[in-house]
Amino acid sequence: MAVDPTSGKKLTFSDDFNGDALDDSKWIVEGKKEAISIVKGGKDKVLRISLVQSADMIQGNGISTKGKFEQLFGYFEASMRMNAYKGHTGYLRLGPADGKAIPNTLVLFEGLGGDSLHPWMRTVNDNGQHDYRPEGKMTQFLKAGEASKKFNTYGLLCSEKSYIWYVNGKQVHKVDRVEMKLPVNITFSHRVAEFERPSLNLKQLPDDVDIDWVKVWK
Repeated sequence: MAVDPTSGKKLTFSDDFNGDALDDSKWIVEGKKEAISIVKGGKDKVLRISLVQSADMIQGNGISTKGKFEQLFGYFEASMRMNAYKGHTGYLRLGPADGKAIPNTLVLFEGLGGDSLHPWMRTVNDNGQHDYRPEGKMTQFLKAGEASKKFNTYGLLCSEKSYIWYVNGKQVHKVDRVEMKLPVNITFSHRVAEFERPSLNLKQLPDDVDIDWVKVWK
């Protein structure tokens, strides 16, 4: 039987996005405010992060708990529906408030479209920048179309011994390394980076990223 990453832990933060608007006691908006909305998503409401039509489409829109909530170690979990197409990325990211701090650790789950899910970590320390990604090609952890057609649970377990990534309760990546020295905040974002723009097909929009809920335990 798989180990429950919440076992022995207490809930320290949660949001189900069922209000009429984003709870500004928990979140700040990053990027374009018009890209963030609360919409009907099945039985409940969900947070939607869209892309805003612009000349070059280079943008990063989302929400963060920066200045509202941060935690060192614990289990961070969210129910998300990723984007379906390539050329833009939806992600769940853990990182410190000060992005220039050394040492610095970012822990991410990215939805790259086309069923590609990318669990990885980046550290910056006195020895430079290091990325920790799954070996070989990125793995299709879900059946074709499931990442964008339904909500799936993405979990990040950060401890003093290791970092473990989960999809629907199944471990999909692990790094046996301790680099997290500072408390981290939670960021959900929908991005078009400069390198992605050539692959973005505007006729495939809207192709939103939705978050049903987020929970944190310690």
